[in-house]
Amino acid sequence: MISLPQARIRRLLNVMGDFLFPGNCPVCEGPPYQDPNTYLCEACMDEVPWICSSGCKLCGLPMSGLGFGGLTCAGCREGDPCFRSGRCFFVLDRTAKKLIHELKYHGVRGILGDMPYWLDRAPGIRAFLKGSVLVPVPLHRKRIRSRGFNQSLWIARALSKDMGEGTEVLELLERKRDTPTQTRLDRSSRKANVKNAFALKPGTCFNGGKPVVLIDDVFTTGATLDSCAQVLVESGIDNVNVFALGHG
Repeated sequence: MISLPQARIRRLLNVMGDFLFPGNCPVCEGPPYQDPNTYLCEACMDEVPWICSSGCKLCGLPMSGLGFGGLTCAGCREGDPCFRSGRCFFVLDRTAKKLIHELKYHGVRGILGDMPYWLDRAPGIRAFLKGSVLVPVPLHRKRIRSRGFNQSLWIARALSKDMGEGTEVLELLERKRDTPTQTRLDRSSRKANVKNAFALKPGTCFNGGKPVVLIDDVFTTGATLDSCAQVLVESGIDNVNVFALGHG
Protein backbone atom coordinates (compact mmCIF):
# COMPACT_ATOMS: atom_id res chain seq x y z
CA MET A 1 0.00 0.00 0.00
CA ILE A 2 1.34 3.41 -1.00
CA SER A 3 1.69 5.85 1.89
CA LEU A 4 0.58 9.39 1.03
CA PRO A 5 2.40 12.34 2.64
CA GLN A 6 0.41 13.88 5.47
CA ALA A 7 -0.04 17.18 3.60
CA ARG A 8 -1.59 15.38 0.63
CA ILE A 9 -3.94 13.45 2.89
CA ARG A 10 -5.09 16.73 4.46
CA ARG A 11 -5.69 18.22 1.02
CA LEU A 12 -7.65 15.16 -0.07
CA LEU A 13 -9.84 15.31 3.04
CA ASN A 14 -10.33 19.03 2.51
CA VAL A 15 -11.46 18.54 -1.09
CA MET A 16 -13.89 15.83 0.05
CA GLY A 17 -15.20 18.14 2.76
CA ASP A 18 -15.71 20.96 0.28
CA PHE A 19 -17.67 18.59 -1.96
CA LEU A 20 -19.87 17.17 0.80
CA PHE A 21 -20.28 20.33 2.91
CA PRO A 22 -19.76 23.41 0.71
CA GLY A 23 -20.00 26.78 2.38
CA ASN A 24 -18.33 25.99 5.74
CA CYS A 25 -16.69 29.20 6.90
CA PRO A 26 -12.93 28.50 7.34
CA VAL A 27 -12.73 30.98 10.24
CA CYS A 28 -15.70 30.27 12.51
CA GLU A 29 -16.52 26.88 10.92
CA GLY A 30 -20.14 27.92 10.72
CA PRO A 31 -22.77 25.61 9.22
CA PRO A 32 -23.00 24.99 5.47
CA TYR A 33 -24.78 27.63 3.42
CA GLN A 34 -24.80 30.15 6.25
CA ASP A 35 -24.05 32.76 3.59
CA PRO A 36 -24.52 30.96 0.27
CA ASN A 37 -22.90 33.67 -1.86
CA THR A 38 -19.51 33.59 -0.11
CA TYR A 39 -17.07 30.99 1.20
CA LEU A 40 -16.21 33.11 4.23
CA CYS A 41 -19.36 33.98 6.19
CA GLU A 42 -20.28 37.66 6.18
CA ALA A 43 -19.86 38.00 9.95
CA CYS A 44 -16.25 36.83 9.73
CA MET A 45 -15.64 38.93 6.63
CA ASP A 46 -16.64 41.96 8.67
CA GLU A 47 -13.98 41.02 11.24
CA VAL A 48 -11.12 41.01 8.73
CA PRO A 49 -8.95 44.16 9.19
CA TRP A 50 -9.28 45.46 5.64
CA ILE A 51 -6.81 48.16 4.59
CA CYS A 52 -9.10 51.00 3.58
CA SER A 53 -7.03 54.07 4.40
CA SER A 54 -3.86 55.52 2.91
CA GLY A 55 -0.58 53.94 3.90
CA CYS A 56 3.03 53.42 2.94
CA LYS A 57 3.41 53.98 -0.79
CA LEU A 58 5.80 51.02 -1.07
CA CYS A 59 4.07 48.28 0.93
CA GLY A 60 0.60 49.67 1.70
CA LEU A 61 0.99 49.36 5.48
CA PRO A 62 -1.69 51.55 7.10
CA MET A 63 -0.62 54.03 9.75
CA SER A 64 -3.21 54.50 12.49
CA GLY A 65 -4.28 58.09 13.12
CA LEU A 66 -2.06 59.55 10.40
CA GLY A 67 -2.66 60.66 6.84
CA PHE A 68 0.25 58.68 5.46
CA GLY A 69 -0.37 58.80 1.71
CA GLY A 70 2.75 59.36 -0.38
CA LEU A 71 5.20 58.55 2.44
CA THR A 72 7.14 55.40 3.24
CA CYS A 73 7.17 53.40 6.47
CA ALA A 74 10.33 52.77 8.50
CA GLY A 75 10.63 49.19 7.25
CA CYS A 76 10.63 50.22 3.58
CA ARG A 77 13.04 53.09 4.20
CA GLU A 78 15.41 50.64 5.85
CA GLY A 79 15.00 47.98 3.17
CA ASP A 80 15.16 50.32 0.12
CA PRO A 81 13.22 47.90 -2.13
CA CYS A 82 13.55 47.64 -5.91
CA PHE A 83 9.80 47.69 -6.53
CA ARG A 84 7.91 50.97 -7.01
CA SER A 85 4.81 50.47 -4.91
CA GLY A 86 2.73 47.83 -3.17
CA ARG A 87 -0.73 47.06 -1.84
CA CYS A 88 -2.37 44.46 0.43
CA PHE A 89 -5.95 43.52 1.24
CA PHE A 90 -5.68 43.26 5.01
CA VAL A 91 -3.48 43.31 8.09
CA LEU A 92 -2.64 39.85 9.40
CA ASP A 93 -4.55 39.52 12.65
CA ARG A 94 -5.93 36.20 13.96
CA THR A 95 -8.85 36.09 11.53
CA ALA A 96 -6.78 37.02 8.49
CA LYS A 97 -4.04 34.54 9.43
CA LYS A 98 -6.66 31.81 9.50
CA LEU A 99 -7.56 32.61 5.88
CA ILE A 100 -3.92 32.48 4.79
CA HIS A 101 -3.34 29.24 6.70
CA GLU A 102 -6.33 27.53 5.10
CA LEU A 103 -5.22 28.60 1.64
CA LYS A 104 -1.48 27.99 2.00
CA TYR A 105 -1.30 24.84 4.10
CA HIS A 106 -4.66 23.16 3.53
CA GLY A 107 -5.12 24.09 -0.11
CA VAL A 108 -8.62 25.56 0.35
CA ARG A 109 -8.77 27.22 -3.04
CA GLY A 110 -12.49 27.91 -2.62
CA ILE A 111 -11.59 30.84 -0.35
CA LEU A 112 -10.44 32.73 -3.45
CA GLY A 113 -13.94 32.54 -4.87
CA ASP A 114 -14.62 35.50 -2.57
CA MET A 115 -12.13 37.66 -4.48
CA PRO A 116 -14.77 40.06 -5.90
CA TYR A 117 -16.04 40.75 -2.35
CA TRP A 118 -12.48 41.32 -1.09
CA LEU A 119 -11.83 43.78 -3.90
CA ASP A 120 -15.02 45.64 -2.99
CA ARG A 121 -13.79 46.03 0.59
CA ALA A 122 -10.30 47.28 -0.26
CA PRO A 123 -10.60 50.56 -2.19
CA GLY A 124 -8.02 51.20 -4.88
CA ILE A 125 -6.84 47.61 -5.43
CA ARG A 126 -8.67 47.20 -8.75
CA ALA A 127 -7.15 50.44 -10.06
CA PHE A 128 -3.73 49.34 -8.82
CA LEU A 129 -3.91 46.02 -10.72
CA LYS A 130 -5.78 47.15 -13.82
CA GLY A 131 -3.96 46.46 -17.07
CA SER A 132 -0.97 44.83 -15.37
CA VAL A 133 0.92 41.61 -15.86
CA LEU A 134 0.53 39.56 -12.66
CA VAL A 135 3.62 37.51 -11.87
CA PRO A 136 3.24 34.96 -9.03
CA VAL A 137 6.18 34.37 -6.70
CA PRO A 138 7.38 30.88 -7.69
CA LEU A 139 7.93 27.90 -5.43
CA HIS A 140 10.87 25.55 -5.78
CA ARG A 141 10.04 22.34 -7.64
CA LYS A 142 10.58 20.32 -4.43
CA ARG A 143 7.99 22.45 -2.61
CA ILE A 144 5.56 22.09 -5.50
CA ARG A 145 5.93 18.31 -5.41
CA SER A 146 5.26 18.13 -1.68
CA ARG A 147 2.49 20.74 -1.52
CA GLY A 148 0.90 20.13 -4.88
CA PHE A 149 0.17 23.75 -5.74
CA ASN A 150 1.50 27.31 -5.66
CA GLN A 151 -0.91 29.52 -3.72
CA SER A 152 0.58 32.68 -5.27
CA LEU A 153 -0.37 31.40 -8.73
CA TRP A 154 -3.88 30.68 -7.47
CA ILE A 155 -4.13 34.24 -6.11
CA ALA A 156 -2.87 35.76 -9.36
CA ARG A 157 -5.42 33.81 -11.41
CA ALA A 158 -8.28 34.76 -9.08
CA LEU A 159 -7.32 38.44 -9.34
CA SER A 160 -7.00 38.24 -13.11
CA LYS A 161 -10.41 36.59 -13.44
CA ASP A 162 -12.04 39.51 -11.62
CA MET A 163 -10.04 42.19 -13.46
CA GLY A 164 -10.98 40.82 -16.86
CA GLU A 165 -9.43 41.72 -20.19
CA GLY A 166 -6.17 43.64 -20.11
CA THR A 167 -4.84 41.97 -16.96
CA GLU A 168 -2.94 38.72 -17.49
CA VAL A 169 -0.95 36.17 -15.51
CA LEU A 170 2.56 35.23 -16.64
CA GLU A 171 4.92 32.88 -14.80
CA LEU A 172 8.13 34.74 -15.61
CA LEU A 173 10.23 33.57 -12.67
CA GLU A 174 11.65 30.35 -11.29
CA ARG A 175 13.04 29.55 -7.84
CA LYS A 176 16.60 28.25 -8.14
CA ARG A 177 17.15 27.41 -4.46
CA ASP A 178 14.86 25.59 -2.06
CA THR A 179 15.22 28.17 0.71
CA PRO A 180 14.19 27.47 4.33
CA THR A 181 10.92 29.00 5.54
CA GLN A 182 11.11 32.69 6.42
CA THR A 183 8.68 32.41 9.34
CA ARG A 184 11.15 32.59 12.24
CA LEU A 185 13.80 34.78 10.59
CA ASP A 186 14.42 38.47 11.33
CA ARG A 187 14.59 41.15 8.62
CA SER A 188 18.28 40.80 7.76
CA SER A 189 18.14 37.00 7.83
CA ARG A 190 15.12 36.97 5.53
CA LYS A 191 16.94 39.13 2.99
CA ALA A 192 20.01 36.89 3.08
CA ASN A 193 17.86 33.75 2.86
CA VAL A 194 16.32 34.72 -0.49
CA LYS A 195 19.30 36.49 -2.02
CA ASN A 196 19.84 35.16 -5.56
CA ALA A 197 17.12 32.59 -4.99
CA PHE A 198 15.13 33.61 -8.09
CA ALA A 199 15.81 33.93 -11.82
CA LEU A 200 13.97 34.50 -15.07
CA LYS A 201 12.61 31.32 -16.58
CA PRO A 202 14.73 30.11 -19.49
CA GLY A 203 13.45 31.48 -22.78
CA THR A 204 11.45 34.25 -21.13
CA CYS A 205 10.45 36.96 -23.59
CA PHE A 206 8.43 39.84 -22.18
CA ASN A 207 7.24 43.04 -23.81
CA GLY A 208 7.74 45.61 -21.08
CA GLY A 209 4.92 47.89 -22.15
CA LYS A 210 2.68 46.90 -19.23
CA PRO A 211 3.38 47.39 -15.51
CA VAL A 212 4.26 44.19 -13.67
CA VAL A 213 2.77 43.28 -10.28
CA LEU A 214 4.42 40.49 -8.29
CA ILE A 215 1.85 38.41 -6.39
CA ASP A 216 2.33 36.64 -3.04
CA ASP A 217 0.19 35.54 -0.11
CA VAL A 218 1.84 37.66 2.62
CA PHE A 219 4.09 40.70 2.92
CA THR A 220 6.15 40.66 6.13
CA THR A 221 9.47 42.40 5.52
CA GLY A 222 9.07 42.27 1.73
CA ALA A 223 12.34 40.36 1.31
CA THR A 224 10.92 37.67 -0.99
CA LEU A 225 8.99 40.10 -3.18
CA ASP A 226 11.98 42.43 -3.38
CA SER A 227 14.31 39.60 -4.40
CA CYS A 228 11.89 38.76 -7.22
CA ALA A 229 11.57 42.44 -8.16
CA GLN A 230 15.34 42.76 -8.40
CA VAL A 231 15.46 40.00 -11.02
CA LEU A 232 12.79 41.74 -13.11
CA VAL A 233 14.36 45.18 -12.79
CA GLU A 234 17.79 43.83 -13.77
CA SER A 235 16.19 42.23 -16.83
CA GLY A 236 15.06 45.68 -18.00
CA ILE A 237 11.49 45.84 -16.64
CA ASP A 238 11.17 49.30 -15.07
CA ASN A 239 7.65 49.39 -13.67
CA VAL A 240 7.57 46.61 -11.05
CA ASN A 241 5.04 46.68 -8.20
CA VAL A 242 3.95 44.14 -5.58
CA PHE A 243 0.71 42.82 -4.12
CA ALA A 244 0.00 40.41 -1.28
CA LEU A 245 -3.19 39.30 0.42
CA GLY A 246 -2.00 40.16 3.94
CA HIS A 247 0.51 42.46 5.59
CA GLY A 248 2.04 41.52 8.91
